[in-house]
Amino acid sequence: MDTHFINTDLVKVYRSETKKDSFLTVLAWGDEVTLIEKKAAFWKISLKNFVVKEGSLVAADTTGFILRTNSNKSFFDSILAPIANKKVLSVSFVDVQQGDGSVIETPKGKVMLIDGGESAMYGRYLAARYQGSSLQDPKIIDCIVVSHGDADHFEGLPLILESETHSNPRKRLFMHPKKVYHNGIIKRPSSKNGKKVADKDLLGPTIKQGNETYLTDLVDDLLDVPDTDMNKPFKAWKSTLATYKSRNSNIRIRRLDDKSKNEFSFLNDEKIKVDVLGPVIEEVNGKSVLKFLRQPGKNVELEEDSSKGSLSASHTINGHSVILRIKYGNVKFLFAGDLNEEAEDILVNKTKNGEPVLPAEVLKVPHHGSADFSNKFFEAVQPLVSIVSSGDESEAKEYIHPRATLMGVLGKYSRHDRPLVFVTELAAFFKYMGTAKSLEGNDKGKNFYAFKRTSFGIINIRTDGSRLFVFTHSGQKDLKEAYAFEIAADGTATRKNVAIA
Repeated sequence: MDTHFINTDLVKVYRSETKKDSFLTVLAWGDEVTLIEKKAAFWKISLKNFVVKEGSLVAADTTGFILRTNSNKSFFDSILAPIANKKVLSVSFVDVQQGDGSVIETPKGKVMLIDGGESAMYGRYLAARYQGSSLQDPKIIDCIVVSHGDADHFEGLPLILESETHSNPRKRLFMHPKKVYHNGIIKRPSSKNGKKVADKDLLGPTIKQGNETYLTDLVDDLLDVPDTDMNKPFKAWKSTLATYKSRNSNIRIRRLDDKSKNEFSFLNDEKIKVDVLGPVIEEVNGKSVLKFLRQPGKNVELEEDSSKGSLSASHTINGHSVILRIKYGNVKFLFAGDLNEEAEDILVNKTKNGEPVLPAEVLKVPHHGSADFSNKFFEAVQPLVSIVSSGDESEAKEYIHPRATLMGVLGKYSRHDRPLVFVTELAAFFKYMGTAKSLEGNDKGKNFYAFKRTSFGIINIRTDGSRLFVFTHSGQKDLKEAYAFEIAADGTATRKNVAIA
């Protein structure tokens, strides 16, 4: 039995050699299976069938059949291909509710994680995708990138370490990160000696030059920072990294900026190029510093000058997110963290006179679709596919993400007359279960409408460097929302039919 991969866009899989009442699932381009038997009428395979149980994704090893439905023998014979021929890069944008969490898997199986949400959702997804890990045989993670130090981007990562002791084995993930990258900014405790810490002092030492203030204490190894200089989420992340380092003393922890080179050289053998575009570093008195950004005006929707407000720690740590541009063949991905208008303008001004590095086919939209954005940035990127990572609104945390203005701008500046704009929270599906009674909290004893998650929200992108395939799951097992494009070397995108076997 040899490992193969799905070599067409979508393939229906059945439980038996006949279609009647035996539908199992749909597999997508790049999914890996084990070939058990090949006959003229079917391929018998072993696969992982993913279902949702108790709000978590669960994978079960299953036997299935790909039935011959096309009289074209060459097409049927090409549905599966040997794993040695696989050139499909997979990028998954996971619904972690408020926050970001993405997974990149190369054709040879290298794995990068970008951010990790603030709850256990991201870890539960990874535990299902990479099931069977243990302390003795952990899942190798080639690189973790924490775009910036807001809790909704990395507080879920320490929960992965905590999952190792979960009572349910399917919710455990043991991982072995080889590299951990971040933006070098540490959030201090918000109060000291019973008093609120001013924004100017919340991110460490600063220096003023002219009318601007700059951060000077940019950290490489988070393990070198005293606990007293960290807020609660950072201390939890530091403790997590310390545990991983105790298991692997060679783990590399360092900050990235636009001057960083060769930090992703481990991808060179697969011809995947990663450029670090931000944060944009400056030099003051021979020292690398980051500009302290400012609170935008009340009329941010009108694109007021965002550089004239008061100093803002939150806008500084967001605007100086690690920005990655990943290029594979003709296809480019831009991971834009939580960029805001001031930071976007800095980035656009830096790049507009040089190499056109901002254009990208796929854009991870900045800051969950916030209203604090620059039209110039989206005009420079010209995305074909845009992904907004956002969560359901609540009374406790109301962000109004994504903003209507942001969604309109994504369509306006796309390079295609039918741009794709996805929102992670809208890719999840739920089933109404009826009336239930709350057992805890302020609403204990009260009735409410109950739902259960039937499909995990994931935006899936697959590419071999020229063909770009995008799909999401559905509440119905046999239905996918799917699109295919051919990307030319000059970035021209041509819509193609989705091939279904």
